Amino acid sequence: MAFPFNIFGKLLKRSGIEAGGGGHRWEGASLLSSPQQQTLAARGASKARASALYTNTAQGNRIVEAWAAALVGKGWQARPQHPDPVARRELAEAFEELVRPILLPLARALVRDGEAFVQAFVGADGAFRTKLLAADQIDPSLTRDLGNGARIIAGIEFDAADRVTAYHVLRDAPGTPFVTYGEAVRVPASDVLHVFDTLFPGQVRGLSWLAPVLLKLRDRDEASDAMLMQLKIASLITGFIRDPEGGSAGFEAEGGAMNVALEPGAMRILPPGADVTFSNPGQGLAQAIEFLRAQDREIAAGAGLTFEALTGDLGEANYSSARVGLLEFRRRAEMLQRNLIEGMLLRPLWQRWTDVRALAGEIPAGEIEAFRAVRFVAPGWAWVDPKNEVEAEVAAINAGLKSREEVVAGRGRDIDELDEERARDRAATGDAA
Repeated sequence: MAFPFNIFGKLLKRSGIEAGGGGHRWEGASLLSSPQQQTLAARGASKARASALYTNTAQGNRIVEAWAAALVGKGWQARPQHPDPVARRELAEAFEELVRPILLPLARALVRDGEAFVQAFVGADGAFRTKLLAADQIDPSLTRDLGNGARIIAGIEFDAADRVTAYHVLRDAPGTPFVTYGEAVRVPASDVLHVFDTLFPGQVRGLSWLAPVLLKLRDRDEASDAMLMQLKIASLITGFIRDPEGGSAGFEAEGGAMNVALEPGAMRILPPGADVTFSNPGQGLAQAIEFLRAQDREIAAGAGLTFEALTGDLGEANYSSARVGLLEFRRRAEMLQRNLIEGMLLRPLWQRWTDVRALAGEIPAGEIEAFRAVRFVAPGWAWVDPKNEVEAEVAAINAGLKSREEVVAGRGRDIDELDEERARDRAATGDAA
């Protein structure tokens, strides 16, 4: 069949920027014309759905736990820069003890809910304490114009210069047993740390990291359940007897009940025109399983994980592919570690902690800067090939491309602690080298 040339011209012609064009292919496509408002509107529903999928589905749980392990691992180490080694050790141990209880639940909340809040306060006993707040405890329904450019948006108060000045915190998280609902308490911004990944300039609240895959996760879980039900039904082989005469088609009654059982090796002679057919509900399962694997790859890409990390399926992985996938994942994880965990939690919390101790007279006024100086060591990564990677690190140190401190920090260790341990080992063995 011949087609007019003008039809091919319309099909092949491309002009302008297609992403900004129209046409039926763009009908129904979602738009983010006001991402600040739209992310804020989607925050609550996304958080609730992500919480349900985290609790009820294997892959939802895997996404949250894999990212939490990558962000905080076995814990972060503080490396104070105070000149006194004894003071350094005491400061490090005290701060790590302070943050250890909140690190893991904070990382889970960050991924699942898209944000985490930590309140720092001085307890009745005079001790500096931290408390992890539920995301909805920062009153999301409170939005108000305060005049002169100041306003409250979703429980967060801003001044005319767009600086966060306070958080409006409900006394109890919504849904808490025996909760007493009342007015939110205004807490100064200096006492609350808000950790979230800013996707758009001007974004006020965080969006669940599962948002790109929530709908696909739900559909995938339902499809998996449907396949499981299909397999259960397939195990129940059902037969259908057709007899044009309306009789028993050669099957005889025994004791008043029709015996239609088929035994191994049994032969049945049916009358002319009668037949027996069986259902075959398991067809197409192999293709469906491969399709689910394709969905798993899309979910892994949307969640920022490798296919192997999401599914635990290492059947198609080899050393090269596993290493390439892990390197890409680690680059992203290290970026989030530095910007979110260190930049928005640990470093500002350290400053607040030292300031409170100075106000309490625990730090001499002239030494506050020595106490404020600190470095943080992120948790190290497990190796794919320990022997080759250690040899590569040694070669990099000998070539002057890396320092021992950089290599040790990459393994999540404090070089001072490592040197002390090595010194004890040499002393125990009598080795002076």
